[in-house]
Amino acid sequence: MTNIGIVEGFFGPEWSHEARLDLAPFLQKYGGSYYIYAPKRDAHLRKAWREQWQPDYLNQLTTLRNNFHQHQLKFGVALSPFGLGSVISSVDWSHLKHKLEILSQLKIDYLGLFFDDMPVTPDLLRVQTDVVELAYKYFPKGLIFCPSYYTFDPILDKVFGERPKGYVEGLKDYIRKDVDVCWTGPRVISEEISRAHLEEVRALLGRKPFIWENIFANDGPRNCKFLKLKYFTGRDDSLVSETSSVGFNLMNQPYLSQILFLASYWVMTKNLSPQLAFENSCHELCSPQMAQFIIQHRSVFLNDGLDKVSGEEKINFLKELASDVTPVAMEMKAWLKGEYLVGPECLTD
Repeated sequence: MTNIGIVEGFFGPEWSHEARLDLAPFLQKYGGSYYIYAPKRDAHLRKAWREQWQPDYLNQLTTLRNNFHQHQLKFGVALSPFGLGSVISSVDWSHLKHKLEILSQLKIDYLGLFFDDMPVTPDLLRVQTDVVELAYKYFPKGLIFCPSYYTFDPILDKVFGERPKGYVEGLKDYIRKDVDVCWTGPRVISEEISRAHLEEVRALLGRKPFIWENIFANDGPRNCKFLKLKYFTGRDDSLVSETSSVGFNLMNQPYLSQILFLASYWVMTKNLSPQLAFENSCHELCSPQMAQFIIQHRSVFLNDGLDKVSGEEKINFLKELASDVTPVAMEMKAWLKGEYLVGPECLTD
């Protein structure tokens, strides 16, 4: 099985618990080896990570773990310890150890330490290295680190401040070689990821990168008005062989995202053309009516977006889909009604 999976790591509306459960049989049937739970809106893992996790929350994670394991898939959770500062206090060390103990007891396969899209400090690398070293004691296998600067894209410096001198270069020496390091490509959302870029990043990080694949992400205040029904293009054939893993961070719409994941998987593993893979995926996963609807109107949702779709067009689209109550159709109708709009929490949009 190729090391391709899904990272739910976006801003905006989370996937429902039911949609996450449905993801396991989908991945088992069609391909993919893991799912990592890391929605930005889950404050338990991010801004409120210090607070106690209640039994209901832990039961939800346990149910997800059991579900993915029952389908012979790996399951991970990502912790984003927000607000550690330049010096980690003894209180925060205690909180970190407690959360790592809980996650270790959950018997997850992967632990993510995601420091993306949060305030930075001059001692960023030292602090993050210390956290990685602590986590390694609990997770000597399956540790995935997302640095604060995970691409060359200057948007990160514009939004979060100039990257500390030597930060990215230091990852090679300070982060253990058996810890995966996430990278999104030349940009936060990369239109192209070339072999030359992968080789450059491998040399820079001292390991094959874990590609956090954002090509379909639509979680920003502007991007949420589009359905990123793209063909999976702009990736070199070496994307799988020259990386430790490819983790797809998909759209806020989980069932529409299954179409994109399957099409991409077929491009990478079956050498199908991107357009054929997309159309075949639509027919495989949707009702005949819905498949034709998506293929016919794809460019409207991808390129025009909600703001350019007239009120009359929306009414006609909704009428056309009125009798289809499949999850994909319900998501499409909800998007047309503006139910997936995202606020300004995604600063890199």
